Amino acid sequence: MKPISDLFDRIVERANVTQALWRAASGKRDRHEVRAFIADDCSERDTIHRELSSSEYRFQPYQEFQVRDTKTRTIHAPCFRDRVVHHAIIAVTGPVFEMGALEHSYACRKSKGQHAAVRQARHWTRRHLWYGKIDVQKFYDSIDHERLRSQLAKRFSERRLLRLFDSLIRSYHTKPGRGLPIGALTSQYLGNFYLDQFDHAMKATRLAQSYLRYMDDIVIWARQDQLCEIRAQAHRELSKLCLKTKNGGEWNRCQRGIPFLGYVIYPDRVRLNRNGRRRLRRKLRVLRRAWVRERIGENQLQQHLTSLFAHVRHADDIAWRRNVANSFCIDEGD
Repeated sequence: MKPISDLFDRIVERANVTQALWRAASGKRDRHEVRAFIADDCSERDTIHRELSSSEYRFQPYQEFQVRDTKTRTIHAPCFRDRVVHHAIIAVTGPVFEMGALEHSYACRKSKGQHAAVRQARHWTRRHLWYGKIDVQKFYDSIDHERLRSQLAKRFSERRLLRLFDSLIRSYHTKPGRGLPIGALTSQYLGNFYLDQFDHAMKATRLAQSYLRYMDDIVIWARQDQLCEIRAQAHRELSKLCLKTKNGGEWNRCQRGIPFLGYVIYPDRVRLNRNGRRRLRRKLRVLRRAWVRERIGENQLQQHLTSLFAHVRHADDIAWRRNVANSFCIDEGD
């Protein structure tokens, strides 16, 4: 597709920065950093506009912390000022990233998302007998900066915008020339965009009967006699992007169940996986303690419960859900 131009001025205009500010502040307005920024928002927005327009904007070091959710993840979060700029960039460039994406790429796209991916995977698992499941090993840490810049240059033609992307990419690395920070909005879009090349290469082979990707989680349905060729092709295409499959991937009968996005998908049902069940029980225990110690009110309790069970309800574990819900009952005297 022809490279897109005339985007940079839309990114830096004050109206876009203002909207980015409120999107970045959503759900975080009680934080000191956010309150301080909003208190002086006119000056801050003018400074961001001026520095972006003159290509003087510099991204700050990321705040590192760990999150434990069945396994420990290291998050690198941008400061709030950089977060505003990330939102300003994606508000304008997001639709352009969308243009080259295949229909069944589900991450970072409107009307798609995790649960839509699970529904589609369930549909195809009913129709096919064999599958291949690929997870990319240390995906964000392994993204090659030079290859990402090359892909961006094919999609965007403005030098000012490419310089801004270059500054963003250079602001973080796991080792020289590699890595995007988990915890930044732009990383999600850039990571998803990075694998567009893989999507098109795999579809071009015409070996897969069905193909689906959510970020670096990839499922391919095909005939048994084609799986070996598909696996070799997938390894070659990932190698071109300096990426590797985790443990070689999984290649098996659909009847055995496909592990995907926290579920196990069978031809006749979808189950929440073991880690997902542990996660839900642990979060319910934390929520119950918060209620008993009066750290949250009834409305907050209901909101949290609704959110926790929203993910679980996409599985067919009705009896298990009822058992978990019954075990959470809170006595009036608590």
